[in-house]
Amino acid sequence: MKVVILTHNAERHFYFANRIIEKTGMVVGVITGAKKSQRKPGKRKSKKKKQTKALRNKFFNAVFYVSGRNLSKEKEREELAVFQGSRELFHSKYRELLLAQVGPEHQSVNDRYFVEIIRKSKPDVIVIMGTCLVRKAIIESAPHVINLHTGLSPYYRGGNTNLWPIIEDECGYFGVTIHKISLGIDSGDIIHTVRPEIYPDDNFGRINTRCIQIGTDRMIQTIQNIENGTMKAAKQWTKGKLFFDRDMNDYIAYKYFRKRKSFFMRYSQMVQEGILPTVRLIENGEG
Repeated sequence: MKVVILTHNAERHFYFANRIIEKTGMVVGVITGAKKSQRKPGKRKSKKKKQTKALRNKFFNAVFYVSGRNLSKEKEREELAVFQGSRELFHSKYRELLLAQVGPEHQSVNDRYFVEIIRKSKPDVIVIMGTCLVRKAIIESAPHVINLHTGLSPYYRGGNTNLWPIIEDECGYFGVTIHKISLGIDSGDIIHTVRPEIYPDDNFGRINTRCIQIGTDRMIQTIQNIENGTMKAAKQWTKGKLFFDRDMNDYIAYKYFRKRKSFFMRYSQMVQEGILPTVRLIENGEG
C-alpha cells in the first residue's frame, strides 16, 4: 500500500511525517509548505461584514499586541519542547521522499502541478495535517484521503479549536479528530476522536501539542486499518461550532490569559467530581 503525506513545514508537521514514515513503511512521498497559498490576495471587494471584522481585528491586534505575542511564544515553546529536531531528522533521513514544496513558482497545493505529482505516485492513501482546504482534484486522487484535525469534531471545527473551548468556557471539548476529507471544513466522516488528559497547570500550547502526538498515533492506526480492511467511519451528527482564522485576534489571546488559570482549575475539579460534559467519542467509526 502506498501513502502520500501533505503537510506544512513547522517542526510539528515534520514530526507527523517522520512518525508515519517510520511506523508504516508505506510512505512514497511527502509534499510540504501546504498550509497557505503563496498567491497575493485578489482585488475582489470584500463583503461589508468581513471588512468590519478586519478593521476590528486590526484595532484589537494593536491594543492587545503583547497578549498575542505571548500566546504565540507559548505555543512555540511547548511545540519545541516535544518536536524540536523533527525538520532536521526528516531532511537527514527521509529527504528522498520529498516530492515537492509549495512556493512562489507553484503557489498552492491545489495547483495542477501538485495534483499531477500526487497522481503519478498512485497513492492508496493521502494523509493530511496542517494544509489549506484541499479541493476536489486532490480528494479524487486516492481511494482514501484522511485528515488530522487538532480539535474535537463535530463540536469544534476550523482553526485554533483547542483554544476556543477556553474562550467559550466549555470544559470537556479539547481533542483531536481523524476524519475523511470532504469539501467542507473538518466535516468529513469521523474515524477517531480522542479527548486528552488535562492537568491543573495546563495551557493551550501544551494541550495542542499533546493532541498532535495522540492524533499522529491514531493516523498510523488508521493507515494500518485501511491496509487490513477494517477501517470504519461515522457521519458527523451535529454542525457544532466553526471558527475561521478571521475570528482570531490578540484580544482573544488577552481573554485566554485572563481565563487560563481559573479555567484549568475548574476543569480539574470537574474531572475529580465526574461531571465533565458527556461528548460522543469515536473509535474506528464506532462510539
